[in-house]
Amino acid sequence: MNDSPLQDSRTIGLLSRVREDIAHLRQDVGNLARHTTFQTLPQSARELAESARHQLAAGGSYAASRLRSFRASPPRQALGVIGGTILIGALAAGIYAICRSESCAARRRELAAEAEEE
Repeated sequence: MNDSPLQDSRTIGLLSRVREDIAHLRQDVGNLARHTTFQTLPQSARELAESARHQLAAGGSYAASRLRSFRASPPRQALGVIGGTILIGALAAGIYAICRSESCAARRRELAAEAEEE
């Protein structure tokens, strides 16, 4: 006698095939995860690191060439660098002064409000 509650042989056959398909799917997913973990990701990381090395080398070469050209004509470019530095410093000082005055004004308003409450 058959132990299955289902007596239809076609249903039993289909359930058996589905069970086998699920077992194969589990195995395939495990193999995929293992392959991805041990092969694909490390290879991609190596490719990314190699690309970063090439980009850093290219950037270093560009910076070196710019420094060489900077040394070739220092008076004109030095004046531009010094002027730019002074301009940035002036802008930073102005922004600092504005922020400081706003924060001081806000603090004074807070102190005045606290004094009125007392």
